[in-house]
Amino acid sequence: MDWLIFILSVIEAIAWPVAFVAAVVFLRQEWVDVIGRIQGVKHKETQIEFGHCLQEASKKAKSSLPDSVDLASKGLAHRLELAGYSPRGAILESWIDVEATLEELGARYEIPRDELKHPDIHMMERMHGDDNALGKGAFGLLQSLCEMRNEAFYLTNKVIEFDAAKEYVSLANRMVTLLKEA
Repeated sequence: MDWLIFILSVIEAIAWPVAFVAAVVFLRQEWVDVIGRIQGVKHKETQIEFGHCLQEASKKAKSSLPDSVDLASKGLAHRLELAGYSPRGAILESWIDVEATLEELGARYEIPRDELKHPDIHMMERMHGDDNALGKGAFGLLQSLCEMRNEAFYLTNKVIEFDAAKEYVSLANRMVTLLKEA
């Protein structure tokens, strides 16, 4: 084997691995964008779908939340503006308002603070029964909002669209209104 054939065989052996590594390195940001646009992930028994959860929550909201949105509520305009440049931040800020209102509700109904610190929404629903002040379906919607907040917080590679964040902010604001009225 002469040196030309040796060089040719070495180049032939490393061509595909080098091409693959180069594609990954050069298209790194594009891969992140593509992965971020994925609306759902399924691994064994676990399945996460942000867009689907938001659509389900919107359907639940029609039956259980008041239609009016209190535009004067604390920071709603700010959160809607925040959704334009940081959808994830708008979702997290909206959930903070829901949690604060849950604490106020707990104080009114003398629910121990420990139960509200890490709210088990299904447990709260069983405690209050069907005749609760929130109305039918409100606990399910509250659970959906909590799950979507968790997805926004923990799935940091996921791209959250402006419209989805705006819808979440609106739903959370309506939930806060309902909780304050209960």
